[in-house]
Amino acid sequence: MTIVEKIRERIAGPIVQHKRPEGVEAHWCLPTMVMSPEIRPRDSRKLMEVALAACREAAQGVDFSDLAARPNCKRWLTVWPGEHYKLLAGLVRVLRPKLAMEIGTAEGLSALAMKKYMPEGGKVVTFDIVAWNEIGDTILVQQDFADGRLEQRLGDLGDRDVFEKHRELMESVEFLFIDGPKDNDFEWKLLGYLKTVKFRKPPIIVFDDTRLWSMLKFWRELPYPKLDLTSFGHSSGTGLVQWEQD
Repeated sequence: MTIVEKIRERIAGPIVQHKRPEGVEAHWCLPTMVMSPEIRPRDSRKLMEVALAACREAAQGVDFSDLAARPNCKRWLTVWPGEHYKLLAGLVRVLRPKLAMEIGTAEGLSALAMKKYMPEGGKVVTFDIVAWNEIGDTILVQQDFADGRLEQRLGDLGDRDVFEKHRELMESVEFLFIDGPKDNDFEWKLLGYLKTVKFRKPPIIVFDDTRLWSMLKFWRELPYPKLDLTSFGHSSGTGLVQWEQD
């Protein structure tokens, strides 16, 4: 069962299913909803500047031909727009974080996309509950970790005890990509824990799949400056957030 099929199975059951519009072709379809703009949106002009610069980098300066040549690499690594990998690389090039964190290693595409364009001395730490070498279709190899610029840590950051174990690391995060379970539970718990972190530098955060049914309420109610970048990211939703300390 593919990741998309697992998501569809989890979120599509409780809602009314609609037929695909006549004549529309797509590899997969998932339910979402169109809503009016927020009544009191936060000022997101800084995010707009970051997003514009990142999109320029993604269009002109990002090349994944070396990663795409790996035996197990998925074809969607180089799809842009529609997928978020080039956007993530563009954001890393613009923001130049010393520490980038990913929640949800999966096959390793996002981790490698970010690692390739991290600044000198920068590092990517990716979290999952499954070790990278236990994922059957991973494109990661042991050599990817040899230079110390990529590290995987195991643990569910939706668990308070696990989060506390990595609190010191969290304080240094400058760019955070969240590609968790999208189950309308994990994201709320993580948000609550993040509010207790004294970040050394308020991070820029990217949420994946923000237009999935199970993510609509979370994204809508997220109380920070934010920007919907779906047209330049993942077709199932990409959200850019500027963290603010409470």
